[in-house]
Amino acid sequence: MRSFLLASALSAATIAHAQDTTMIVLDASGSMWGQIDGVNKIVLAREVVRQSLATPLPGRSLGLMAYGHNRKGACSDIELLVPPAPDSAVAVAAAVDTIDPKGKTPLTEAVRQAAIALRYSETRATVVLVTDGLETCGADPCALARELERTGVDFTAHVVGFGLSRAQGAAVSCIAEETGGRYFDAGNKGELASALSMVVTQNVPQDAVIDRPPQVEPKHNLQINVQLSADSSPLEDGQIDKLSLDLIRQSDGVSRRISYEPFVALKLEEGDYIVRAGYEGGSVDVPVTVERFDTAHATMVLDAGVVDFQAIPLAPDLIDPRVISWEVTHLESGRKMGRFEPKLRSVFAAGRYEVRAVLGRKQQTAPAPVKVTIAAGDVREGEILLPHGAVRITAIDAAGNTLPDSFLRFSLWSAMDDGTPDRMVFNANGTRDALLALPGDYVLVIEDWGIAKGGKRKITRPHTVKPGEQNVLRVVMPADPAAALQEVTP
Repeated sequence: MRSFLLASALSAATIAHAQDTTMIVLDASGSMWGQIDGVNKIVLAREVVRQSLATPLPGRSLGLMAYGHNRKGACSDIELLVPPAPDSAVAVAAAVDTIDPKGKTPLTEAVRQAAIALRYSETRATVVLVTDGLETCGADPCALARELERTGVDFTAHVVGFGLSRAQGAAVSCIAEETGGRYFDAGNKGELASALSMVVTQNVPQDAVIDRPPQVEPKHNLQINVQLSADSSPLEDGQIDKLSLDLIRQSDGVSRRISYEPFVALKLEEGDYIVRAGYEGGSVDVPVTVERFDTAHATMVLDAGVVDFQAIPLAPDLIDPRVISWEVTHLESGRKMGRFEPKLRSVFAAGRYEVRAVLGRKQQTAPAPVKVTIAAGDVREGEILLPHGAVRITAIDAAGNTLPDSFLRFSLWSAMDDGTPDRMVFNANGTRDALLALPGDYVLVIEDWGIAKGGKRKITRPHTVKPGEQNVLRVVMPADPAAALQEVTP
């Protein structure tokens, strides 16, 4: 049986005893962007607090403290947003509306700071902790609760587990149990709304027990979110490529693919499962117990970051974006990963990489690579300049008429010391496409494969490619196969 919910806890703590001074400690860590029934938890929390505290509470002192809302990865990110004061309910509701979840969950230190702000060692004080996760900064919340109970005059802490599993709830309920408070379980929006209405309209005393209505099966009993790091916001559809989510039933090992997107809600049979997230460079397994009347939440932390690179042509009109591709090499393992798209925005496991922009999937056209170090949750942005020049060929007959596109094959080669072709850099069949190459000296080979097939006629000569410049060459192809090709000035 669940007793009270988020709204119940807030209202009971602020309405029932005018003589109490109460501090709401609100979880604003990145995981609050996770969803319950398709709605972000922070959105639900804002609505609950706004509705619960929409009107002033005369003579009642209330304050607000939050953690994780200013920056990622900082266990010191704890802030007193509204100092405890009479008639401050509306100010608390307004402050909650401005919170933008980002970081970690230093809930133990936040409760400590809230107790100190309430002068708990001198006067009666109540803390209401609203959290959707467990301590992530290494502190012991149960030990803190015992300390506050021992040193406080009349200190009480209530804990609201917002979307927590039963196991997670048991891990934080000690804060309430050790201080004479209560643990409240908020599982979904419907429970949240009904409890809020009941408490506000009936002004339920703090020691009352409200029985939960008969259990109703939720629409979904498993929700899965994917995050880059423990303190980053959940990813949304379209924000990650190469992702797969698999569900493995532990009783028999049967596995099935459930999604390629970072959020999914399922209705499953009761039992123990493993959720597996596979992505470029790694995979993560999270065990989860699914129950009939409860919604379990699996948060897949990838320990990954985003590489967001653009290729910038020196002469944009020379390079069709469709010929740009990317090669990303994991430096520790040597593993190469390709992306065939004009802009590189992909998720990779944390580590050191080499990023290379390639034209036409030919390594010889790639500028110097860029080395990047990706940390979990980071977005590494960069640009790679494409200084390429181009060579374009036009084929004409002896009378100057343009010949069909398919009559010539031409290519650029790196040159050996004696000036002969060594290694092909770029080639094209027909005259529709230009040859693209990095600035430098090459050997240009133009071959007839229309009128005189088999390479019987060709032009081989040195050619210099200059940054961002295009050379247009005209080649006369006589109708007589025995006649040589001729290059003429445009």
